[in-house]
Parts: sequence; C-alpha cells; structure tokens
Amino acid sequence: MSNFADNNPLLGTWKLISIMAIFSNGKIDREAFGINPIGYITYTIEGKIMVIFAKSDRTLLSGNSASSLTDAIHSVPIEERSQAFSTFNSYAGSYTLDGNTVIHHVEIASIPNRVGKSLTRNFKLDKNRITLTTPYQSDDKPRFELVWERVE
Repeated sequence: MSNFADNNPLLGTWKLISIMAIFSNGKIDREAFGINPIGYITYTIEGKIMVIFAKSDRTLLSGNSASSLTDAIHSVPIEERSQAFSTFNSYAGSYTLDGNTVIHHVEIASIPNRVGKSLTRNFKLDKNRITLTTPYQSDDKPRFELVWERVE
C-alpha cells in the first residue's frame, strides 16, 4: 500500500463548486447537475475516499419520510422516491494515485452497479481548488468535470 501522506495533494475534505458535462462534439453543459450542486469529497491518509453530492433544488418528500431505515419510507409515492434517488449520488471505498490520476475503488455506492468498480479521474490542482475529470465513455456520453474547493 502506498504511503498516502507523502506528497498527496488530495488529502482532506473538499466542497463541491460545480459539475460540468463536456460532450465529444464540443457541446458544454455548465449546469449538468443543477445550478448549485452541493457535496463533499474526502481523501484520508489511510487511503479511503468518501464522496456525496446532490442537486441543490431537491423536492421535499411527502408522507412519513423521516428515515429510509423504516417501512415508513414506503408511504412516500414511488415517483418522489425515484426523483430523490436520481438527484443524489454517493460512494465510498479506497483510492490509488498515479501521477495526476486518481482511481476510486468503489466498495459501497448509492448506485449498486458501481460496487466493485474502479472509477478513474484525472485531477488538476489550482491553489485551493481541484478539478476531477472523468474519461469519455462513448461518443454520445459526456465526460464530467467536477470542481472542488478545499475545506479549511
């Protein structure tokens, strides 16, 4: 295992500033996850990562939605639960560094299909901000740029 303390620019907690989608044809969507998405990403010295983000304008749920740990959540209409799920993303696991590339090894995720996957991100530092960029998946799907600001 790498020593994550030596020259690791990612260590710490970062607050989400923006998410932008960039398509292979040059089209750019500067509000790919809403106007002011909210979220945090944390890289630990032990090699763990946790990321959570959501659209800032999420609709409140009706019914008894105090906890998803009880059956009461089922009193909320399925359409509302679907909307809540589609406006929220989180995962956690470990990470490895290779130059300006970080690989997130997903161990738990709000999208179950990501568990066991490795998500590659290129990163660029600019003072107290970091930009993480996903690779292109295909011609019709964009790559994403997420800008984060270090939490002091």
